[in-house]
Amino acid sequence: MAKINLIQVKENSFYCDGIFSIGVYIKDKMAVLIDSGISKDVAKEIDKTLTQAHVQVTAIINTHCHGDHCGGNAFFQQKYPQVKIFCTETERPFIEDPLMAPICFCGGAAAFEELKKCKPITPQQASKVTDIITPYQDQKIIICGEIFEIITLPGHTRGMIAIKTPDNVLYCGDAIFGEDTFRKYPILYYTFINDTLNSFKKLRALIPSVDASIIYHGGRISNLIALIDDHEQRILETKNMILSMLHECPLSLEEITAKVMRASNIPDDLISYMLTKVPMQAYMAELEREKRVEIQVTGGINRAHIIDKTHLHVTHHAKSVIL
Repeated sequence: MAKINLIQVKENSFYCDGIFSIGVYIKDKMAVLIDSGISKDVAKEIDKTLTQAHVQVTAIINTHCHGDHCGGNAFFQQKYPQVKIFCTETERPFIEDPLMAPICFCGGAAAFEELKKCKPITPQQASKVTDIITPYQDQKIIICGEIFEIITLPGHTRGMIAIKTPDNVLYCGDAIFGEDTFRKYPILYYTFINDTLNSFKKLRALIPSVDASIIYHGGRISNLIALIDDHEQRILETKNMILSMLHECPLSLEEITAKVMRASNIPDDLISYMLTKVPMQAYMAELEREKRVEIQVTGGINRAHIIDKTHLHVTHHAKSVIL
């Protein structure tokens, strides 16, 4: 793989170039990573780059549990047994047990093999979280004698966080996606829609007070507010697309997923299906929370009735097969 370079943002705050913008805070020859990359190979390259600079990884803060963010944990923990790994309580089980994420994608049942092998979803090796960030609230923690600020940004996952370094650089995790990712994926992967929108508001208020913002899929962003605007608009468009489909006829969750995939030209493969179906479930839960739908089970059929003035209907057949 290509050599990983460190891009200095400000004073002690850096990020790795490439497809994943892994955060690195360096002080007194010690490095605190903000996420660890997708794999052992990526972790090796990060370690090589830091070793050449006479710096050693002493701690990792995982913004959340997806494999592309914690896939390098095991390598660092094996090479440096004293390394500390931080995450929130909600994300911890998924980091420590690689089967948890694919099981969740499969509704809590046995997971499909392809999901188990999907590195962006599933860390390929377990790692042990040494320090749990709790309670799940904004707070300051001390790592290697330095004060880092934890900022809760749920939505992409339930317990995701952003990190603000001592020199006022904000690492946003996957709260927002870069322009390339935004264009590539018509359905943005958010699992709690209302939380996502609230996190956008929180970021808007925070951005003017920080000196730089880094997003994991996109690097340093000069105009994060404009990107947030685009994300909010995409979420509204997705919700309206679902409602428009339901206006035509009742649909199961699987039928909604199929229609959205066809309308958005999403490839017919298992990973793309799961990455679409899960957000569709999130949108339906949000419509229920907004009291626009009411869920009822009658005769073995899970039927959600629109209860606002549009009188839309959506049905989900309890006996339908996921695939």
